[in-house]
Amino acid sequence: MPQLDHGKDSDIGSLGWNDLVVLKRRHSASIREVIQEIANIDTTILPKLNQQLREGKEELNQLIMKSRHNQTEVQHVNSDLLDLSEKIRQSKNFLLMMQNRMPQETEEKLLHVSKFNQTLVDGRNYGSNREKDQILSTIRDASMKLDAMKAFRTIRGQLQRFEDQCEVTRKSLLTLDVESRLLHTEISKCKRKTQRLLNSKHNVVAERGDRLSKCYQISKQLEKVNAQLDILSEARGSRGRVGFRAVYTSNIIKAKESAKKKLQSGGKLSLEELRLLYNEIG
Repeated sequence: MPQLDHGKDSDIGSLGWNDLVVLKRRHSASIREVIQEIANIDTTILPKLNQQLREGKEELNQLIMKSRHNQTEVQHVNSDLLDLSEKIRQSKNFLLMMQNRMPQETEEKLLHVSKFNQTLVDGRNYGSNREKDQILSTIRDASMKLDAMKAFRTIRGQLQRFEDQCEVTRKSLLTLDVESRLLHTEISKCKRKTQRLLNSKHNVVAERGDRLSKCYQISKQLEKVNAQLDILSEARGSRGRVGFRAVYTSNIIKAKESAKKKLQSGGKLSLEELRLLYNEIG
């Protein structure tokens, strides 16, 4: 028996009927196997990869939105920190300026002076208008010193609050910085994961193209085997069989040619079209 090699066209003409039938079955089985592989890619592998890509892109978009929100918060906190720093600077300058102008007297003594002299004015305990003016001047001087002390105390309290707020703001900025670094790390990981999925999809699509090409090549071999069987059948005088094959071929040739045109134009064939295009005739 001649050695069967379905990769060489020249061997087909030397094969007998039984060898051709065996080769036809082998090609048919190969086509069914390849079609099943293509169907598995179309119904399982690609849909799964597409779903993973959708989920990966959604996760990446969410991380990018969080990162943008984080950057906006950083800008706001930096602005707050700048405002607080300016208020602290102004407060310190004011206290430094007022420190050398603060009265030597204590607040209690100034209050006593103001209250005592106000009592003199209210009780008209003065000998002349000039003495009255001197008493009023003393009251105003004490009041101004008391106001200065009050302002100094108020600004010093504000400075403490500003410094406390500044410390809290710095801590918030550090927290945002840590979050920003984590987000950048997660974004990089997500991008790498998405790229790996894209690469996998491209490989699967290329593999599908290889399977289609393989299926096409086997079908061409199968057509040649069928043609050789027709020749042997004619030689045997099997006109009935030839007539049957002619009718069968006539019934499917239009649909098969349509599938071929779709494949050549780059269209994606359905499982039924693949089976029609690459299945044996007869």
